[in-house]
Formats: sequence, C-alpha cells, structure tokens
Amino acid sequence: MDYWERHLDPDLSIDRSLRGAVKGKVVVITGGSSGIGEAAAIRVAEAGGKVVVVARDEEKLADVRKKITDGGGFVKTYSCDITDLAANDKLAKDILKEFGHVDVLVNNAGRSIRRSLALSYDRFHDFERTMALNYFACVRLTMNLLPSMTARKNGHVINVSSIGVLTNAPRFSAYVASKAALESFARCAASEFHDENVHFTIINMPLVRTPMIAPTKLYEEMPTVISPEEAADMIADAIIRKPQRIATRLGVVAEIMHLVMPKMSEVVMNSAYRMFPDSAAAQGKAKARSSDRPPRSDGLSRPDAGAFTGK
Repeated sequence: MDYWERHLDPDLSIDRSLRGAVKGKVVVITGGSSGIGEAAAIRVAEAGGKVVVVARDEEKLADVRKKITDGGGFVKTYSCDITDLAANDKLAKDILKEFGHVDVLVNNAGRSIRRSLALSYDRFHDFERTMALNYFACVRLTMNLLPSMTARKNGHVINVSSIGVLTNAPRFSAYVASKAALESFARCAASEFHDENVHFTIINMPLVRTPMIAPTKLYEEMPTVISPEEAADMIADAIIRKPQRIATRLGVVAEIMHLVMPKMSEVVMNSAYRMFPDSAAAQGKAKARSSDRPPRSDGLSRPDAGAFTGK
C-alpha cells in the first residue's frame, strides 16, 4: 500500500498549481480592467492561461493589456457593456469564433450600492441597475457560453459574490439581493450540469480595496478589507479546486450565526446599522461628483461621494 501511494497513485501526477489548471486554457474575466478582475487576469496570464478580459473602458483595458503582454502573457481584450444584452450576445459569439471554446468564465463585473431602504423609497432604479449587471448580465453571458461547455463536457463558471449574502449586511439590500439571486442561479445550474463536467463556484468575497469602496471612508480603517491581489488568490483557488463555495472565516461564522441564532444575528446587524450611518451623499447632504451613476468593478467607477461602495 505504501509503495502504491508513493509510486503508482495517479493523483501524484496531477499538477495542482494554478499553472497546471490554466496553462493553455481560455479564461474569460469580466470587469477585468481594474481591481479584482485586473489582478486575477494578471495572475492567470502569468500562469500561462489565455486571458480574455472584458470591460467597458478602452483606455483601462489597454493598460491591462500592456501589463500582461509586457510580462510575456497572452491576453485579448473586449470593450463591452454586458448589461446591453445584444452586445452581450455578440461578445460571446466573438469569443467563441476566435477561441472555439471557453474553459473558465469568471463573472466578476459588478455594481454596488450602499444606501438604507429608508432613503431608497424613491430610488427603485438602484435595484434595477444592480440586478441588470450583477444578475441578468452574468446569467446572459453564462447561458451564452454554456452550450459550448456542455458540448465539450468541460467548463467552469466562477461567480464573484459577496460576504454580504452571508452576513445580511444592512444598507446593501439592492446589492446583496442581486448577488443572492446569482448564487441561487449557480446552485441550481450546478445540480443540472454536474454530470456534464461543468462546475460552478461561488466566491463570497469580503471587502476588497478597489475603486468601488473608495467613496466610503470608514472602510479605510477596517482590518478585514483585503487587497485585489488577495482577492485574486481566492479566484486562483477556485480555478484550481473547483469547490462549490469559497468564503472567509468571518463570512462562514456570520452564516452559521444567522442559521443557529437568527434573532440574535438580526440584533447584531441592526446594531451595526445604527453605529455606521448612511454617507452624506446618500442622505442628500453632499453633491455627487460628475454623475449619479454608481461605480462598477469594471474600471468605470463613478463614486457618489460614498453613497455607492463595493465588494
């Protein structure tokens, strides 16, 4: 038995590094022009993957493309607003035409809004636009690429969600609801495609120091905020292991607390809600900069003086 384990076990020959998982593979990353997506794209390219980066901002895409090519990596960039469903469809067709297939899809592009419900009664559009990007756009792109994955009996869809889904974070009802919808879609899809060798992974990402959270100054002192590079580590782990879910200890503890002691969890989160108020912009006490459009994790963040924050 010992001889078998040391010399004949076929698992010993499996390369469990990121390079072993992505070398020569086509990896599509949305929201890849800054923050988490950019860090993940660079990491995958360094490991020998064929990175396809999708975002809206051509200039930022050019910057990412230069960083990767200067490092000797392969990258192809597409400028696309994936909430435009016709453009979303064309994007998928163009990628499949050029590469033939997609091995890994990372649904990372996202929009976050930090505003209490009491200040949102006349802002239904906040819920519409978070769902448009965080749910509908991701589902559309996933469904556009699934047929090619099932045809090859090989594929992996990684959905970057939020720790807020586990903690039921106050002031993030629009954002958390959109991410929870995406998680439910992924769990149902995973049960349908398990025997097709198409995997789905949910990453309950904690707060990440990106342009999306910059408007909310209280996050600057939080020790639980991670760097884009650490977030990229979580995506790399997802690609390698293909687990159903990746979450931090804090997120897991919060979820267990909500399941075991739901009322106590509600009291704790309500206390946090009362301790940390809405931003000045959310309360209408500060003028939003440049536009009232919320920041997105695809390189075109437009901060509303703290009213909109990120993962």
